[in-house]
Amino acid sequence: MTGPGDLGLPELPGPDPAAGDPPAADAPPAPAVAPPGSAGEPASTRPGVRTFSLDGRQAAGLYLVGWLASLLGAATMFVVLLAQPTDLAGAILLGVGTLLLTVGLAAGAGSQAIERQAAGRLRYRGPSPFILFGANVAMTLFLDLLAIPVLQAAGVRSGTAVEALVGLLILNASAILLVATLVVGSGSLSWREMGWPVRTARILPLAGLVRDLLEGMVLAVPVLFLTVGLGAVLIRILGSAPPGPLPEALSPGDAVLNLVSGVLIAPFGEELFYRGFATTAWVRGMGPRAGILRGALLFAAAHVLTLSGTPSTALIAFVTRLPVALALGWIFVRRGSIVSSFGLHAMFNAIPLVIVGLSIQG
Repeated sequence: MTGPGDLGLPELPGPDPAAGDPPAADAPPAPAVAPPGSAGEPASTRPGVRTFSLDGRQAAGLYLVGWLASLLGAATMFVVLLAQPTDLAGAILLGVGTLLLTVGLAAGAGSQAIERQAAGRLRYRGPSPFILFGANVAMTLFLDLLAIPVLQAAGVRSGTAVEALVGLLILNASAILLVATLVVGSGSLSWREMGWPVRTARILPLAGLVRDLLEGMVLAVPVLFLTVGLGAVLIRILGSAPPGPLPEALSPGDAVLNLVSGVLIAPFGEELFYRGFATTAWVRGMGPRAGILRGALLFAAAHVLTLSGTPSTALIAFVTRLPVALALGWIFVRRGSIVSSFGLHAMFNAIPLVIVGLSIQG
């Protein structure tokens, strides 16, 4: 397995102190005295995102907004979900809560990026993937609440392939907006550093893109066999099977929509966030092995959040996603190209969806 340099990232010494990792032995010593909040201040004395203090912060106002909006949003959502109202007032309060939580987490992520860039010597100087993941979930919930009456007015029923496609488009739009604004916009990472096939505003050679895509697609076959075998063993032991991530296709039209959702829409947004952003950030701060593992765990956990069922089905869903999650992170870091992980992800989803589609046609 190759190192961060294969992602086009600079080889800098040591883990990321801001991520809670021990400093490398050969890391340059911090100055003994520095003005509070200055770029030369030792990382160990600078206030972290979890320490509520405005002293010495580069963006104290942004940090304060992040804390207050996050707490108010989370509290509002908790009260609404606890009461489970079914009227319009409950829907409005839930919308206000998700919006406040989105603004709060986004502000916290922006504040963290400013603090890390001021530290100067960190290998990764952007917001935590965990904070951006929470912001993505909150923003998606808010936009879903806005989309529900529109879909109902258009006659789209709940639990259909159309609704799933719209939900994935919203999820992708949220992820792209957050990464573009808080990661690329803050100067933390460029699109090229996150594995996108662009360099100085030019598309990379087509032959290289095709090679990366095919390599990922070929790797998807053994990973899928491993996943199916692992799932069969777990289902036999625990006696239950988790529901699929997409609604059941009841017609050829549903099968086509599920194919678009599973092969194009979902891999695009998930590779952008979990490999391009999160894995790159953690590889920079922690090294390839730890970065790939952490990205895989987050990816698998995210796919369990929206599943309904028992704890055993959630466990099966989590464990069976780990092989493909690890393979996606490995090929992304190895090739330094998001095209490779996209090819693996798309083919992994396509094979079972095509089989289902053919069975419906039959």
